[in-house]
Amino acid sequence: MDFFIKTPLPDGIISNYVQKDNCIEFICNDTIYCVLIDGSNWEEIKRELTHRKELKVMEKNRIMEKEKLDTLTGLYHKEYSKKVIEEFLKTSDTNHYHALMLVDIDNFDAVNENLGYLFGDTVLVNIAEALRKNFYDTDIAGRIGGDEFLIFIKNVSNIELLKEKARIIYSVFANTYTGENKNYKLSCSIGISTYPKDGMNFEELFLKADAALLYDRENKTGNEKFDYGCFYHEIPNPGLYLDTECFYKYQINRTKGFGSNNFDKEITAFAFDIMSRTKDVNSAINLLLNKVRVQFDCTQICIFEYVSESPDFAMTYFCSNDRMEANEQEKEEFFHYLGEHEFTFSESGVYSRTELTEADKKEAILKKLGVKALLQCAIFENDNLKGCISVHDYEKLRNWSDYELDSFLTITKIISSYLLKLRASERASRQLYILKNFDALTGLPTLHKLKKDARNIVNSTKSKCAIIYSDITKFKYLNNTLGYETGDRILCDFASIIASGNTNGEGIARISDDNFAVCLAYQDEADIIAYVQNIYDKFNQIQKAKYPGTKFIVASGIAYINPEEDITVAIDNANIARKTIKSAPHSTYCFFDINMQLNLQREAEINNTMEQALKDREFVVYLQPKVNLHDNSLVGAEALVRWIRDGIIIMPGDFIPIFENNGFVVNLDFFVYEEVCKILKEWMKQGKKLVPISINVSRVHLHDEKFVDNIKSLVDSYGIPYNLLELELTESIFLSNTEAALTAMRQLRGLGFGVSIDDFGAGYSSLNLLKDMATDVIKLDKEFFGHDNMQREEQIIVSSIISMAKQLNMKVLSEGVETQNQSDFLRSVRCDMAQGYLYSRPIPVGDFEKLI
Repeated sequence: MDFFIKTPLPDGIISNYVQKDNCIEFICNDTIYCVLIDGSNWEEIKRELTHRKELKVMEKNRIMEKEKLDTLTGLYHKEYSKKVIEEFLKTSDTNHYHALMLVDIDNFDAVNENLGYLFGDTVLVNIAEALRKNFYDTDIAGRIGGDEFLIFIKNVSNIELLKEKARIIYSVFANTYTGENKNYKLSCSIGISTYPKDGMNFEELFLKADAALLYDRENKTGNEKFDYGCFYHEIPNPGLYLDTECFYKYQINRTKGFGSNNFDKEITAFAFDIMSRTKDVNSAINLLLNKVRVQFDCTQICIFEYVSESPDFAMTYFCSNDRMEANEQEKEEFFHYLGEHEFTFSESGVYSRTELTEADKKEAILKKLGVKALLQCAIFENDNLKGCISVHDYEKLRNWSDYELDSFLTITKIISSYLLKLRASERASRQLYILKNFDALTGLPTLHKLKKDARNIVNSTKSKCAIIYSDITKFKYLNNTLGYETGDRILCDFASIIASGNTNGEGIARISDDNFAVCLAYQDEADIIAYVQNIYDKFNQIQKAKYPGTKFIVASGIAYINPEEDITVAIDNANIARKTIKSAPHSTYCFFDINMQLNLQREAEINNTMEQALKDREFVVYLQPKVNLHDNSLVGAEALVRWIRDGIIIMPGDFIPIFENNGFVVNLDFFVYEEVCKILKEWMKQGKKLVPISINVSRVHLHDEKFVDNIKSLVDSYGIPYNLLELELTESIFLSNTEAALTAMRQLRGLGFGVSIDDFGAGYSSLNLLKDMATDVIKLDKEFFGHDNMQREEQIIVSSIISMAKQLNMKVLSEGVETQNQSDFLRSVRCDMAQGYLYSRPIPVGDFEKLI
């Protein structure tokens, strides 16, 4: 009205207004005012004054009512609780029974300290709301301390009703949401006094309820714990628990309420505070959703999200007026709703429905649940829809106001920012988990996960368990010859085979490279052998079909699991057993036994004594003769090393592999090379017949670019012709490091050294390398002569190799010849030389010199 625009009125409640001539006279704040009407309509002015008076009265009452309440929980504060109870008791009849309950939260400091005070405040608000719902409006509920509450129950009919009310309070605390961490589940202590039995006024009732509370708290773990709290008359020695100053010990040190005239500011501050301080984001989001639900006065609020990489939405958060988790029917209906629903939002990201209709299929699903009004706000990440927050009202139709829409947008943005960070963190955690627990190439679990899975299998089965540790022998060569992509496919094939018999993906792993392990439950040893053989058969069947010209050998070590030991022990033992298996033309397996452990100890002893042994000249060079097959004349020797310790000869097979692994073989080889140079130098000095001596070259030398130069320098220092030394490179050296081996071979031959290929035919596709090997001699592997009478197929292979070698201007020496039949056959196929026990074992240098 123009009158009120032109005429500002005092701020207060206007009363006793009357019209006097052309003015209004009224009282405001005990002051009489007179305001000129100046022709305005008196009736309209009177109606407006009446309306303003009513608003002011309402505001005053609201303020007065608010002054009675605890700012955080909305319950009566301590002083007003006392006042209203005292006023009631003054007029109460002693024929009526009433009860005073004091309730204290047990160990609530742990919630505040670990989840934050704001989180704790929110828990207190939820408890207060639950208490209001479970008591009559006529009852009096108040917050009297930081985590203490008071409830005054009027007109109690019997004591059983009080016990039931106390049990309800217990359940309120037990069911109050305090986050995902189970360590912070709430409980409470309750003390009860009754009117008129325990007191006729507030002070007496409070004193005795406090004593009962103290007794209940102290005896929670004892035999006298009550499931309904403790009544004062039940205390054995009540005088021990009475504290006349008890009313004043209850204090609220922190007063932090939600009250605010601007919900946007309040909810924003609350959201940022709780989300930034809490250690439990999921719990904080649930509490925040509940606050939004209460503020919007709606039945239910949910968050729908795309879960992981799935194309479908899922309900990830749920909050209703009585639950924090959807029931089975709701889950099923929401599942159907999300399956049917294609989310559509306005430009601002909001979708709202004042009233749902059954004509829309997706809305019909919500209507079936009882939803009457709907409000949704989208969650976006880089313009991609990630989900939405959805508010549902089951009670009434809603005309969502602009204010509600703006507020909802604000809170969605806040929740979205933290939710998206949480999901990003979860994705990173999942990725780290996958990287740590699953092999990227094969998809099998890693060693880390196998240890856990194997322990679970051992603990959950009544059967015995074993570890099977397998590898594909000389897999590096397969990579070099077939290519790394093919090698990867071979590994995946093997992984698929061992995984095919394992439905839950547990108890199997790719350890590294071509090493795999399986934890197998078994009844007897035959089960293990059958399992291993089945794996071998399937693998060989697949690989032979794909690569018919390539030989595959799988070696497996097996170790029994002792349930009392760490799983790592069995894994290590199975690996030790695997390493003891020698290459063979068929799949092999070996069970771990104590001798292998002894071998490990022996290996440790060798490692500890090898350097001193070299200084003490415990290593001695032996020579094994090489014979011309056509006339049985001596044409050369191979230098072999023996370790003689305390009069006992240790064979090379017991220490050379260890030296190759620890690198000491370099020191030993050059010791042998120098000893051979000394032998040849002495023969030259004595004018003895000179025959070439072959010396072995370990694969370790190929890692040293100066190896050839070092050999040359050593030989030059003794003045030995290069052609008197023949360097033997095993075929496996070429298979594991082809380029380096070929380079070294060419350099050595270029200087005039003899070069031979030892163990030719022991590996895989030897013929593939034959054309590239610029060698003087190839030594046929002794495996060709494993028995006296060679099979026809073996004879054909040997004769073919000899024929090809001669066409390539290479000489052929057969090692491991032990019988005359073998010698005669080799002579018949024009083999040049032979070496073996038929002619001579390795012998000391002095004995060899007698043969010259």
